[in-house]
Amino acid sequence: MCVPVYSQTKNQNNKIVLNKTFRTSVGSMCVETNTPKPCAGYTVFLELNFKNDFVLVNEKNENACGTVSENKYKTNYSTQGNIVKVEKLTRYGEPLKIKQFLYTKNSLIGEAIDVDGRKTEYVFEEIKIKQK
Repeated sequence: MCVPVYSQTKNQNNKIVLNKTFRTSVGSMCVETNTPKPCAGYTVFLELNFKNDFVLVNEKNENACGTVSENKYKTNYSTQGNIVKVEKLTRYGEPLKIKQFLYTKNSLIGEAIDVDGRKTEYVFEEIKIKQK
């Protein structure tokens, strides 16, 4: 399925994701230690926080001890019906090639194809962010 790219500001149908945040796990980093250390490795999460004119992407590395590091950036997005396109996503600083997402029942479902042609499905679940 191909969705045309167009300016977000011209798109009036962004209400399906506007002011919503979605999150999924996209990987992990394991660290071998002599003794068990719950804070040695971490899980990599992507959070997508949709605003009116952009999406704030947060790549978070978390473990049992909390957030290890974060990489935040803004990128453009567009919607057409229940299809959402995000211009740029990264994982471990490398492009995560998800061409589009399908919005369904408070989640975004996307499929990435790696260099070997393997497909990985990512399900981003809507989360509630506490306002400060």
